[in-house]
Amino acid sequence: MRTDGLLIVDKPEGMTSLEVVKEVKRRFCVKKAGHIGTLDPFATGVLPIVINEGTKLVPYLREEPKEYEAVIKLGEETSTDDLTGKVVFEKPWEGVTPGMIHHVLKTFLGRIHQIPPMFSAIKVQGKPLYRLARKGIEVERKEREVEIFSIQIEKMDPPQIHFRVSCSKGTYIRSLGRDIGRKIGCGAHLLRLRRVRSGPFTLEQAISWGRIKELSGAENLRPWLISLKEAVSSLPEVIGDEQLVKKIRLGKGMAVGDLSSQDLPHFEKGQWLKMCSSKEGLVAILRSEVKGVDIPRASPELVALRPLRIFHPSSHPSPQGGEEKGEGKDHV
Repeated sequence: MRTDGLLIVDKPEGMTSLEVVKEVKRRFCVKKAGHIGTLDPFATGVLPIVINEGTKLVPYLREEPKEYEAVIKLGEETSTDDLTGKVVFEKPWEGVTPGMIHHVLKTFLGRIHQIPPMFSAIKVQGKPLYRLARKGIEVERKEREVEIFSIQIEKMDPPQIHFRVSCSKGTYIRSLGRDIGRKIGCGAHLLRLRRVRSGPFTLEQAISWGRIKELSGAENLRPWLISLKEAVSSLPEVIGDEQLVKKIRLGKGMAVGDLSSQDLPHFEKGQWLKMCSSKEGLVAILRSEVKGVDIPRASPELVALRPLRIFHPSSHPSPQGGEEKGEGKDHV
């Protein structure tokens, strides 16, 4: 009996994201699984894990905004931009005032450019940067544009600064902490990092690592799973009867004539939609070939929606939601 869906794990400190996935597979007899958005071993918090048919959802899942609770330490830069590296720069922080810190953080709002850390999974000539960094080799990295949606100080306990940040996918929080320290003038590195949101998925939906260690077997995992349909709740929905489901499972597109008998959601040409049935839940991810408002005037034979991903029916519906150092680091 196959179990499908999305599991939100509150990743513990000291484990790689890959180790978390392997343990979930082992404990719950999962054949296929993968994580979305790697967290550093020292980081904790929201780690979405796709299970079995859920792995097909990865390109269609929202990953923004990312939200973090972070702590930086002023006065020191490290080789990894976090507490696990060697101190490579020191400067007194005692002259730094709260006003200076507030001012500097505001300058990071909006679109900014970051240089990714050497200890990251970005590949140069086919090799992850962290492997070169472990050998003491540093190479030039291209700046990347990311966006900081909000950043606010939660607590000041110098030399530690606690802040919360909401950002785009691809933001390195370690780089952000390093750059904040450099702009203040005394340097800084990341002490703690906790992800509290990844797209629509939050800590409130997460299963703790302690609870995972108490459970085993697929049946015990199901109460925590988010269904395939709910995982893509933001996509417009088309309902398929038995005939349409059969047609989609054969890889055929849905013609305008197939859609004339139902109320359609608003959608643009080229947009993703989800097709669901009352019996099977999520059947497919579709791409629209025409605008929804044009369908009533279009030829009945014109293909309106084409299947991009087709999902095999699960043995059981998922109840929730209504029915290594350097490997990845804090790249979000």
